Amino acid sequence: MSGLPRTFHPDPEAAPYRVNQKSPYRVKSDFRVDFTNGGHIEAKDFLFDIEGDSVTPERLAEMIVSALNLLRAGPVTIEAMTVVRRGEHQDAQPAAVPGRPS
Repeated sequence: MSGLPRTFHPDPEAAPYRVNQKSPYRVKSDFRVDFTNGGHIEAKDFLFDIEGDSVTPERLAEMIVSALNLLRAGPVTIEAMTVVRRGEHQDAQPAAVPGRPS
């Protein structure tokens, strides 16, 4: 996606991220989350299931904060993002979700 990196301040009231292992699409992203109380986390080639074949960087920032349960999240910088079809990357098989049958 062009126009990156970009920094967002995710809406704390945004819809929560829901894993959908049946989704044929995922977004692979590089990002950094800075915390309001100091520190940060960074990820490279992190995968999220998405509905449909696209996602906005704004929504991706919200998904990151929700999926990782980052209560003290501040700005989220999306460095890179690419939509891939399930099976077009190394993590082609869905991961087992605790408490759910495979």
